[in-house]
Amino acid sequence: MTHKSNLYSPGRRQFLAAAATLAIPTIVRAQAAKPIELGLIRNPVSGLIEVASKKGWFREAGAAINTTLFTGAAGPKIIQAMGGGSLGLSSVSATAAILALAGEAIPLRILSISTDPVPLFMLLGGPSVANVPSLAGKRVSAPQGTGLQYFLARVLAKHGMTMKDIEYVNLPAGDAQAAFLAGRIDAVVPALIGALMIQRIKPDTRRLFVHTDFTKGAGLTKPFINYDVFVAPQGALDAQRAAMVAFLGAYHDRAVPYLRDPVTTEEAIREINAYVNTEQRTPTDIAIMRELMTASGFFDRPQTKALMSDADFVEGLEDQVKFFMDSGQLKSSASMKPAVVSGLL
Repeated sequence: MTHKSNLYSPGRRQFLAAAATLAIPTIVRAQAAKPIELGLIRNPVSGLIEVASKKGWFREAGAAINTTLFTGAAGPKIIQAMGGGSLGLSSVSATAAILALAGEAIPLRILSISTDPVPLFMLLGGPSVANVPSLAGKRVSAPQGTGLQYFLARVLAKHGMTMKDIEYVNLPAGDAQAAFLAGRIDAVVPALIGALMIQRIKPDTRRLFVHTDFTKGAGLTKPFINYDVFVAPQGALDAQRAAMVAFLGAYHDRAVPYLRDPVTTEEAIREINAYVNTEQRTPTDIAIMRELMTASGFFDRPQTKALMSDADFVEGLEDQVKFFMDSGQLKSSASMKPAVVSGLL
């Protein structure tokens, strides 16, 4: 290309380029050059991230990302990858983050809320189970060391019971759901999609307890809080803070509104459903995905800031720590407040 003006002579161009480079702080240049190593699970949050990535919203905001897909019970695998330094950011359940923090596995930081799955948490029973108190002595399952087990314990406490009052059966979520459908256990706290599928397959299933029941009736009326959260190791946050700020901004300002806007909701759900069903032997149909996405909470930037600054947010985290300590699954505790990072939204 030939330039016709001395304004763009090689010497002038080199000077301007050097001046522009000097004007950008060193840490910002480094962050722009290095993508965030982002862990994904084939779930709705990752589906929304994938949609936003394909539309270029993270790139436009200034956040380059490399993604790694984790399968199965992926929370612990993601935490392990973060501890090994190969992963810088991911969305995990608050429970996975809490167990890593309280166990002092790595210096993890909670950056934001990716979604609220709690509206889909429920305790399901067979037609012969009338209510929660009637579960005394009966076989009940929820995967140990998960938010589902914590939910079960809180449900029992609401009715003046403990885990000792039931015959607790520790099974992985998929196995527990199959056992319930086969009649081998009396009640189950299933995974989110599993809860919807069970009620479709077995219409006489009873919803013994749902999340709104915590604030009703006798006993404790404290709401149940257990968000999925974006987390990063402190080292990754220090090295790529500006890029993570850009990522979170694009997620809450563009991806979430795209999902929630009535004009684009259906398109977003179809795209997320296609992502979740990639390579699945038993694909989730669009009706199940629609119910999952519309019942779960997805929050824009102002809503997320308000939720994270509310005292209930940290109290909910520390209540889980207490449960896992009392149940012997944690040997040491830690304050959750220092792990919650403000100022990124």
